[in-house]
Amino acid sequence: MYKRILLFGLIFFAPFLFTGSAHKFYVSITQVDINSATHKLEISARIFTDDLETTLLAETGVKLRLGSARENPLADSILFGYVLSSLDLGQPGNELELAWVGKEAEADVIWLYLESKVPAKPEESFEIRNSYLYERFTDQKNIVNLHFGKETVSQIHTRSHPVYTYRLGQK
Repeated sequence: MYKRILLFGLIFFAPFLFTGSAHKFYVSITQVDINSATHKLEISARIFTDDLETTLLAETGVKLRLGSARENPLADSILFGYVLSSLDLGQPGNELELAWVGKEAEADVIWLYLESKVPAKPEESFEIRNSYLYERFTDQKNIVNLHFGKETVSQIHTRSHPVYTYRLGQK
């Protein structure tokens, strides 16, 4: 299942992710890996840099210039604040505390890295709210892939449906 999702993502999104031209679709991909060995959630989000910068400029009035030699020194704190306002993970009624790990600029996308403690029983249910860029782009779609062991559960979060409850082990 994971290989099919990855293959679909590569075939469909790769041509758009590595071109310098403007894109006409709005999508992010967030991977949430439950690492039982370290008891941590490892989160990586891939977002188009221009869309993120446009959104944050409108919200904060600050030009970030992500990935450039002139990157704003406040970039990490502004990005982390935005992620905290746009992404919630955990079991219903018990959201997890996210920690900033860092970021990485790559072509036209920015990778954001976070981590958290694994909830007590992640196999029961896991709620994720992902509302990246909805305030700016009404047709934004946020793909979330939750990995636990050999299982992957995926959803496409939209402005009208930003929250999903993921249930592992129930195929």
